[in-house]
Amino acid sequence: MAFDVVMFGSLSMPQRNLEDWLASPVELTDFPWLDEVGGVDVPQDTPEALLCFLADVTCAPHELFEVSLREGQLTVNCYASEDTFRETSQALALLFASSAAYGGLGELLFSGYQGIRFGERLLVRGGVGTFGRISSEDLARLELRPAFVELDAKIHERFDRLVGRPATGPMDPRRSRWIIHPFTGRKVRVPDDSVGT
Repeated sequence: MAFDVVMFGSLSMPQRNLEDWLASPVELTDFPWLDEVGGVDVPQDTPEALLCFLADVTCAPHELFEVSLREGQLTVNCYASEDTFRETSQALALLFASSAAYGGLGELLFSGYQGIRFGERLLVRGGVGTFGRISSEDLARLELRPAFVELDAKIHERFDRLVGRPATGPMDPRRSRWIIHPFTGRKVRVPDDSVGT
């Protein structure tokens, strides 16, 4: 059974270490947990090469794949199918984990979206990248985080554009109704044209 995944997080890197980090070879043996991430082995050997690889990822129209590095701030906002997840998860994990030795500080999260419930977290702090599973309780809290809520809204906006539904701003509950979204299966609020103005 195929599944979809959200991958999101951010990392800050001291500007003085940015160039050294990007150009330094990544030693896979430094990350014994990498096999737990699953997916495709990464042939790229530097963070800069990993970024180039991630910039060239081809996605289906409904997917989102945003990985950006600006002024020492790495940001990831992705909604991916199982294939795209498997193709990119190790590259994203290595990109984050490799920053630890250069003062990187941040977190990368993988979470099953809608169908399959799973969560994984890579925490970069104190010169170390630590990978682990997220419990069911923590997964529920993760879905309340502003970064998840923002990504979830982007996903729904993208689906709405694909089906030709006009974008809307904040909705007045008196002039809207709940429906089950045709792509995600989630309850969403939509304008109710039957309510008079």
